[in-house]
Formats: sequence, structure tokens, C-alpha cells
Amino acid sequence: MTMKRTVFFISAVITLAGCSGTAPAVKEYTILPSKSVQSLSAPLASGSLRIAPAKTIPSLASKNIYYLREGGEAGKYLYSRWSDTPASLIERSLTSSLQERGVFGVLLSSTSTARPSYLLESDLNAFYHRFPIAGASEGYIDATYRLIDPTTNKTLGSKRFQLTVKASSDDAKGGVEALSKATEELSLQCTLWLSRQIQENQ
Repeated sequence: MTMKRTVFFISAVITLAGCSGTAPAVKEYTILPSKSVQSLSAPLASGSLRIAPAKTIPSLASKNIYYLREGGEAGKYLYSRWSDTPASLIERSLTSSLQERGVFGVLLSSTSTARPSYLLESDLNAFYHRFPIAGASEGYIDATYRLIDPTTNKTLGSKRFQLTVKASSDDAKGGVEALSKATEELSLQCTLWLSRQIQENQ
């Protein structure tokens, strides 16, 4: 096909798409916990843990799927979105990991009014399909967790997690797959970190 015919073909497709007036259907994605951790024979802490709602920037408080280019240029995929906010998806993944590991005797929901033995606070600073200047695009998560004693308000431990997972493609689907794997790894690493914190503070 010559260049002239190629340009004509693309123009014709665009024209027909514009005439149809039908926008593509929005695809919705979620993150399901799937990575197993070794269960403990007994909880490290017989008390309860409540995971507080994560603090995050306004753009990450929505269901939009965002990409981030080098230099700080951010945008959202028009026809793809999450089933819930990134913070909620991460919270569910971490809760599942903690339940499977059996670190705490009781896990309280973020909306629970019961007084917990421990409180887990977090800041979600990044949850993007990131495009570096060189190399493949990647799922990128930047989150900080703090384990709090709610009786004394003392911080028992704090850790920042930065995770990157290479994407299989440079579209929304590739970004979702990479962010899903990064979320799995974040949940696993945070669960193991909490296990160590409980052992060190008992």
C-alpha cells in the first residue's frame, strides 16, 4: 500500500468513526488478591488491627486509571477505569494478605468504630502506569505505612515502599496488569514488615 493510499485509508476510518457518533465502551478493571503467603500457626498479635483509610492526592481518590510520563506529565485513560479507588483496591489486597498470613487475631474494617490494639495509617503518593524516557513502561506504586499504638499515639514503625513492575504493553491493559502485580507485591512486603514490627514491639 502506497503512502497516499495509507493516508486516505486512515482518513476514511477517522471520518466514518466520527460519523457514527458511538464512543467505545468503558472497560472496568479490578485487582484480585492471588499471591499466597505462608500462614502462621498462631497470630503474632492476639489483638486487633484497623487499617485506616489512606491519605492520597485528589487525582488518586477517583476511579480513573492514570499514566505518568517523564517530566511529571500525567493523564488518564479515557475508556478504562478501576472498579474502585486505588487506595480501596490496595486496602482489600492487604487485608486479604494479612488474613491469609494470620498476623493479627482480629482485622477491623476502616469504618469500624471499635478501638483497635494497633492502627495502620498510610499515604498513597503514586499509583501510575509510568513511561520512563528509556525502557518499557511500568506499573509504579509509592506508599508509606505507619504502625501506631492508638493508646499512646506512638509510632511503632514506619516504612516507605516503592515498587515497579514492567508492563507487557503500553496501553491501559498493560498498565493494569503491571499495577495489579505491583499491588500484590506491596501487600506481601507490607504483611512481612508488619510481622517483624509486631515481633520487635512485643
